[in-house]
Amino acid sequence: MRLQKAQKLAKQIVEQIHPHCERIEIAGSIRRRKQECRDVDVVLIPKSFLWPRIIATLQRTMDAEVIKRGESIAQLTIKGVNVDLYVASPETYEALILIRTGSAEHNIKLSMLAQKKGLKLTHKGLTRGDVVIARTEREIFESLDLPYKNPEERG
Repeated sequence: MRLQKAQKLAKQIVEQIHPHCERIEIAGSIRRRKQECRDVDVVLIPKSFLWPRIIATLQRTMDAEVIKRGESIAQLTIKGVNVDLYVASPETYEALILIRTGSAEHNIKLSMLAQKKGLKLTHKGLTRGDVVIARTEREIFESLDLPYKNPEERG
C-alpha cells in the first residue's frame, strides 16, 4: 500500500488507542517513509492493565480482527492491512522503536557490528552480558561508533 494510505490508517489507529497509552509511536516502513508499506507497526506503552482494552478498542472502533495476541505483541488485520502492536516498558521503549523501525538489513548491520564489539542488540537495548549500556537510538548508534541515521536513511 502507498505511504499516504498507510500513514492515514496508522494515525487512525493511534487516535483510537492513545488514551490507553503512556507513550505510542508509529514504527516500521511508515516511520522510514518508504513509498510502499506492507503493514503498520506501532510501539506502545499501555497504561496500567489497559493492554486488553487497547485490543478491544480496535475491535470495536475499527473492526480489527485479532490474528495473534500475547503479553508483548498483537497481530491484527484492519481494513485488510496487517497491523502489529508491540508492547514496551519505559526501559525498552526506545530500543524497541529502533528495532521495529528497521529495515531488516539495517538491523542486521547493527547487530553484526554489536557482535564484533562483544555486544548484543535486543529489544532491551545494546547489552554487554546482562548489563544494558545503551537504551535510546542515539546512544545505540554512538556506542557502535556510528553517526546517527534518521529513520528514512535506514533503508
